[in-house]
Amino acid sequence: MRKLFTLLTLAVAFLATAQHNLCIYRNDSIFHQIKLSDGEWLSHTVNGDSITANFTDFISGDVSVPIATIDSCIFRASDIPVLRLTFPDFPEADALWEKELYVDALLDIEGNGFCEDEEGLTLQVKGRGNSTWGMSKKPMRMKFPKKISLCGFKKMKNYVLLNNHVDPTLMRNVMAMWLARRVGVPYANTMVPCHVFINDHYAGAYTMTEKVGINSGSVDIDEEKGILFEVSIEYDEEFKFRSRHWDLPMMVKDPDFGELYEEDRKGMTALQRLCKWEEDWNNAEYAVGKGRAGEVFDMQSVVNFIFVNEFVCNHELGYPKSLYIHKKSLDEGEKYYFGPVWDFDAAFNIKRWNSTENETTVSSPDDNIWLHDFLLRLRSHPEYKELHARLVKEFEEEIFPEMMDYFDEYAALIEPSAKLNAMRWPGPEVVQDWTYRESSFDTDRHIGEMRDWLIARKNHICSSK
Repeated sequence: MRKLFTLLTLAVAFLATAQHNLCIYRNDSIFHQIKLSDGEWLSHTVNGDSITANFTDFISGDVSVPIATIDSCIFRASDIPVLRLTFPDFPEADALWEKELYVDALLDIEGNGFCEDEEGLTLQVKGRGNSTWGMSKKPMRMKFPKKISLCGFKKMKNYVLLNNHVDPTLMRNVMAMWLARRVGVPYANTMVPCHVFINDHYAGAYTMTEKVGINSGSVDIDEEKGILFEVSIEYDEEFKFRSRHWDLPMMVKDPDFGELYEEDRKGMTALQRLCKWEEDWNNAEYAVGKGRAGEVFDMQSVVNFIFVNEFVCNHELGYPKSLYIHKKSLDEGEKYYFGPVWDFDAAFNIKRWNSTENETTVSSPDDNIWLHDFLLRLRSHPEYKELHARLVKEFEEEIFPEMMDYFDEYAALIEPSAKLNAMRWPGPEVVQDWTYRESSFDTDRHIGEMRDWLIARKNHICSSK
């Protein structure tokens, strides 16, 4: 025991100057990640035959770890960023409570070797999401007064913090977006893992990403000419219509037609602009119904979009929900493109809760996803079938092996944050009577289950081509 402590002390003393992080895995289901700082930071106490190491932990403050409980230690050259949000007007708050109104805030970022540090950034924060907002761990939107680049993102005003509350791997959205980027879904989001603090209270592990919309960081088209539709049963945007042929709930995600008219009173009114786009969409639907989908939709984008959702077993396209479609302009010859993709909390091998039987069910890797009739019609198009066959072949031979390499790398990166997240959100619990949330602590099991599911899913998809 004394030899172990001596080796630990020597290793830490050597690496402290390099700003490493010490991950302490314990045999009593407790985990600590110690951010090594300059100067004196480690001491020990001896009580009979027991030796205790005393640390300053950037998550929990001062921590004492009995040497006998240490299972293993790993030094990490870098860690994920830490976002520290301060609400000056609400210094006692330890979580976000407001979805409709913004809260003034300050932001400090500790890059931890992942990105640049930032101090004293002014911004506003509010809640976001639909079903995820009703969860105890709140998703957030950060809005800055001007465009800014954080953690390697393109400059933009709005950032989103995904809570991943029902995902014990913290990887579902990340892996779906990786696949979307790899197969070429337009404007697929970038994902950066991070810790979030609110007024020095640890809020958990989050994923930072772009806010979906027409902007340089997301759908980079001209907002005065183009459009981004969100097709979703929420149907809660200001400008919206039900489509003529398939009764789709079409919402104008961006731009804000009212703002465009305020900026140019000589142009189209908001209602006139909406009517123009409604007519254009209905004409596109009519072409699909007549078997001419390739004339109005970029079929490769349709194939790529549906394939990503198909592979990760995301049934939300059946409602439909989280279906984004954009078009650059109303000019002759311009087509509609599917993308970006969004929202994969309920995908992959999610555990759903059966309230009738009081038991969980896990999505089978052999499931076929639920698709809206409009999407089924697109999928029946001959060009779709040809492009889909090519993509499945490329996926089997090239993309999936690359995907699993990335899966292993990312799993290793976020393992400590998954364990820390579990300290704040222990679980298990039934969430909103539809899904069973487990603690993210048992990373080996959760990652292993997801890895096995992905392999089985690949075999199913590729055998069905």
